Amino acid sequence: MSSELCLVSGSDIFREGLTHILEAEGFIVTQSVERVRDLINLDRDSHQLLLLDCPVLDNQAERVEVAKQRYPAMSIVVLSDEYDPKVVIECFNAGVQGYIIKSSKSDRIVAAFRLVALGEKVIPSDLVDLIGGRGFDYHNGSDAEREVEMANLSPREVEVLCCLMAGFPNKVIARHLDVCEATVKVHVKAILRKLNVRNRTQAALWANSRGIREPMIAA
Repeated sequence: MSSELCLVSGSDIFREGLTHILEAEGFIVTQSVERVRDLINLDRDSHQLLLLDCPVLDNQAERVEVAKQRYPAMSIVVLSDEYDPKVVIECFNAGVQGYIIKSSKSDRIVAAFRLVALGEKVIPSDLVDLIGGRGFDYHNGSDAEREVEMANLSPREVEVLCCLMAGFPNKVIARHLDVCEATVKVHVKAILRKLNVRNRTQAALWANSRGIREPMIAA
């Protein structure tokens, strides 16, 4: 597991505080800068973590895209003051590996960084709770229903597809659907084949463009 990371934040105090916490936990903060473009002597193929502080929801996905273009091999984690399900999806579609709310306890934040370093994807826990509490609304009108029917997706595959739209890792999908991870992998493989797409992100984009609704916040 790589323990090296770069921290990008417009707040000096936040950078100093988080750097102190991370170094105490064994991470090596190689650079702590205000903007992505301020990173220096960093290989384009670097596999470090990139912690991207985006306090507000505006332009988060765009900032991720810029960072991903500069450093495509880095695992990007967005740090936000709040979240919106649609913005979270946009960020995962743009290439993030983790989306973390800064009000979380420091031990949970550090644990989330470790999971991302291991290749897992991390989402706000509240978002998982909302999905578990309400369930999914699979169809957004007759057009979406028709697209699902034409793709020959089973009801379970639609459930998994909705999870992919939210950027959930297989472990979270398995927990929500009460199945094993191996079963989730089988469903994902079937979805990719039926939709004729190459990866999970393309499957999520397919669903979003056809009006299939992602998990919504409970009323």
